[in-house]
Amino acid sequence: MPRKLIPATELAEFVYCAKAWELKYVRGAESSAEAQQLQVEGNAWHAAQGRQLARSDSPRWAAFIALALAVILFLFVWMGWAR
Repeated sequence: MPRKLIPATELAEFVYCAKAWELKYVRGAESSAEAQQLQVEGNAWHAAQGRQLARSDSPRWAAFIALALAVILFLFVWMGWAR
């Protein structure tokens, strides 16, 4: 009997909730329309949060880079290398 390869997503679903995995892959049950709508709304919320976090990290990195450049410039001047 050939062995069936198990996709990583299916394995992750089993680890997350074995009962949900059984209902989906063994019994072939489908999730309700309400559950599917909640999933879509949850995915949209998470995507919006990710975009917000990505935008808020950019100024922080710019500030760190500016600070590092200021420290390097200070060291050059302090050590007399800028003559």
